[in-house]
Amino acid sequence: MTLRDLIAEARGLDLRASPEQEATTRGRLLPRIDELLALLAVHRAAVDDEFFKKRAAQAPVATDAAPLGEARLASYPVGFCSEIRDAVWRRLPADPAFRALCGPEVAARRVFVLLRGRYFQNALQIGNLYVDVANDTVFPDKPKLEWARIEEVEFENADDWTRVAAVGRRYYGVELYPNLLFPLAFPVAPFFAVRSNGRVDLFHAQSVVFLKDLGDGLRRARALARSFAASGAGLPEPFGRKIREACAGNLREAFPLEFAPTPAAELEARVFGEFDALAASTDGEAAARTADAYLRLVSQAARRLAALDLRPEPAELETWREGLARTTGT
Repeated sequence: MTLRDLIAEARGLDLRASPEQEATTRGRLLPRIDELLALLAVHRAAVDDEFFKKRAAQAPVATDAAPLGEARLASYPVGFCSEIRDAVWRRLPADPAFRALCGPEVAARRVFVLLRGRYFQNALQIGNLYVDVANDTVFPDKPKLEWARIEEVEFENADDWTRVAAVGRRYYGVELYPNLLFPLAFPVAPFFAVRSNGRVDLFHAQSVVFLKDLGDGLRRARALARSFAASGAGLPEPFGRKIREACAGNLREAFPLEFAPTPAAELEARVFGEFDALAASTDGEAAARTADAYLRLVSQAARRLAALDLRPEPAELETWREGLARTTGT
């Protein structure tokens, strides 16, 4: 796989109705929608069985120890939107009933959207239908499957850091601040997330925007850096101090990313050029391996930061909450 393939895969997660799929959707899929949903329900039930078996075999792990965007089996299905969608997706090619129902004319693929301005949603596009096989992963009392014609769905594709951040605040119940302490991670994790309990995490929930951005000259990361530079925004000192105390020694065994506080205006000179060079590489396979290693490095850092469980002192945390309430009016 080349870097161009990775970028194309990320772009391919956009939900978008296709004029070529409209007649097939109306003529083949909609008249048999109950049959289609029944087939998908069988696969969802099989996926549930697999996860429940894994959960039963796993020693209890504190859910709060997970980094942002990563759920624990104890909470299944809550937080397992992408895992459930992907597991169902992997089962479909081997299902003769599904293949017969769709035929070669129906296009099917995975999608990732910002749903109703509140949720990160991993789903399927089948023809011109939006089909969510993990509809109960935020509220487990909801139906497991949901579908609609694409034009009926209130969604945005993940294409802008500001919009992703706005949904992230609601979806995870966090406050977001610029990540100017681990600048190498900025293109894929440009924010710190502070939870209501005061723990500071890296906001590293999806790689979709980063991979799209890599193919577009990092225009999204550059725009975000300019906005941070103009606003002077930064991580509040109590949280920054906790990170500095834990990571400023830059011992790789302690934390995988370099602690290198960098003003937003200097990210262009210090960081972005490395990613420009990666995107311009003529060895697409090597570039893909580098991008994959980078994403794994940042994911490792997110897990490590979560495990460090960094929180300000109770009095500092209360002062932050009071200031936040004054700012937001809550």
